Amino acid sequence: MFIRLTILIYFISLPLLYSHSNKKKSLKAHEHGVGVLNISQEGNTLLFEFEIPGFDIVGFEYEAKEKNDIDKVENALSILSDYKNMIMPSGSAECEEVKSNANVVNEGKHSEFISNYTFECKKISELKIIYIKYFNKFENSKKLNIKIFGKNKKSAYVISKSKKILGVKGHF
Repeated sequence: MFIRLTILIYFISLPLLYSHSNKKKSLKAHEHGVGVLNISQEGNTLLFEFEIPGFDIVGFEYEAKEKNDIDKVENALSILSDYKNMIMPSGSAECEEVKSNANVVNEGKHSEFISNYTFECKKISELKIIYIKYFNKFENSKKLNIKIFGKNKKSAYVISKSKKILGVKGHF
C-alpha cells in the first residue's frame, strides 16, 4: 500500500516538476469552468493539488505579457499560495500546513494554474469535512472534479459552485 501511495503522489507531483523546468509541459485538454482537485493520503500526511484552467483564474488563457495581465497572474498566484483561500480541513483532525506552492504553466494559447498544499494531521482518521473555498475567489469557476485517494477509501466527486462542504468521513 505504501508503494502505491508513493507512486500516486509521484504522478500527482509531476506537473510541479515540469512547471519548474525549462522544458515545455504538454497541458491536458481542459474545459473552461471545470477545475480538478486531487487529494491523497500517505500516513498522517494529506496532499491537495488543484489544476485549474487559466481562464477560470484570470479570465484568459494566453501567456501574460502586458502589465495588466501580469498583475492578474501575480495576484492569482498570491491567492493560490494561501490554502485558506482554497480549502480548509475541519479542525477535528488537527491538520497543520507544512508546505504550499502555486505555479502557472503556459503552452501556446493555453495556461493552467497548479497549486499544492501539504498537511500533517494529528488525528487524520477524524477528518470528516473539507470546506471548499475555491469558488469564493474565482468567479469563472463552475465545477470541481475531485478525486480522493485515502487509506480506507477512494472516491470521485463533482461539485458545483453552490457546494461548500466535501464530506470525507471514512476515507482516511
